[in-house]
Amino acid sequence: MWSFSTFKDKRYWILLIPAIIILVLFAVFTPDYILEKSYVAPLLMLIPAALFWSTYHLWKYFGDKKKSTNTGNSCDL
Repeated sequence: MWSFSTFKDKRYWILLIPAIIILVLFAVFTPDYILEKSYVAPLLMLIPAALFWSTYHLWKYFGDKKKSTNTGNSCDL
């Protein structure tokens, strides 16, 4: 579930800044004839959002998983 702890996560801010830059560059340099099509606008809003959030959650999952396995095996000799 969504919470404000996302905004405190460093991974979120690391991914957000390049995502905003890419979206601005895409909006500036995309030709008008592509954006005028009715089915393109919803896709161009959904695809970057889905890529951003899937990357964030995968990074968080594997990072937390790695952190939990490193702390669990600290007593092995």
